[in-house]
Amino acid sequence: MLQFQGSSRLRELSAAVILSVVFSQIGFLVLLFTVPLYTLYYRRGSKDLLIGAGSVIVILLVLTVWKTRSVLDTDLRGALVLIEMVIPVLLMLGMFFVIDIIPGISGFRRLYRLFIATGAAVLVFVPVFMLLMRNEVFIEAVGSQITAIAGVFLGEGSETFESEVMKTYLGEEGILGYMRSFYMRSAAAMLFLILLIGARASEMIMFRLQKTKVLPLTEFRVPLSALWPMLLAAGGMLVEIFELVDLSYASPFIWNAGLILMFIYGLQGLGIIRSLFGKFNTPHGLRVLVEMILVIILMMPGVNYIVIIGLPVLGISETWINLRKPIRST
Repeated sequence: MLQFQGSSRLRELSAAVILSVVFSQIGFLVLLFTVPLYTLYYRRGSKDLLIGAGSVIVILLVLTVWKTRSVLDTDLRGALVLIEMVIPVLLMLGMFFVIDIIPGISGFRRLYRLFIATGAAVLVFVPVFMLLMRNEVFIEAVGSQITAIAGVFLGEGSETFESEVMKTYLGEEGILGYMRSFYMRSAAAMLFLILLIGARASEMIMFRLQKTKVLPLTEFRVPLSALWPMLLAAGGMLVEIFELVDLSYASPFIWNAGLILMFIYGLQGLGIIRSLFGKFNTPHGLRVLVEMILVIILMMPGVNYIVIIGLPVLGISETWINLRKPIRST
């Protein structure tokens, strides 16, 4: 019996490590990078999680060193290894905050732990970013890559409306600046989203296996304390959009905070819609159709602002108007 349990544990541990490594190497699947490790924790506990996480980091480091073996410049190779490893390390750091084993925040609502995890990841990433910015070879290499991407829009034969707008109003330097600004304004928000997706996906898997309970979206409520930060961040974003004031170094913080809060209020808005479906006994087929329409609109440039702005506004409106049946606070 003990031999069987040991074999089962080893299989689960190996499967979690292999899946995490594979997910980290395949584009958009990085969203699911931590899901196998979350699942391992729920099934086997923190000890196996530590073993699995450590194994994943070692394997990724070996793979990264091997992939960069052809880079002769030592400084550039070190920078490439660092930038390749920083994302999985930050995601794992966030995971340890989210699973509620960090002393001092244990017992906090998970949404707060996600906020703290994102903040901790930013504090780790900033010095790494500053270190990379001092590496002239790395900056030159990244600049060349961005220039090549910009060339797709600015080169001959790219005579689309969007490319003409970029050529006329931005130019190559403008595109480089725009891309840098975009990443600075959204990096923490993207990290928050990936952490949330990983935590929720693993929770749903365990729920399907009848191993844990899961909070329905219809019962998700944003804390009232988030309202003023949301309104202030929205005000700051509008100030920059209309170029009324230059917010300088505060801009990345305002945009990242605003995007994160818009996203969670958007989830509350979606929870309201699902709750109304239940209140009025809407047929399942119609519910699926409405949510599919929302997804389609979200993917339509220009029109997607209906969802991007509409869902958070709907979520915020519940601060004053209770649109759902009385449900327990989360």
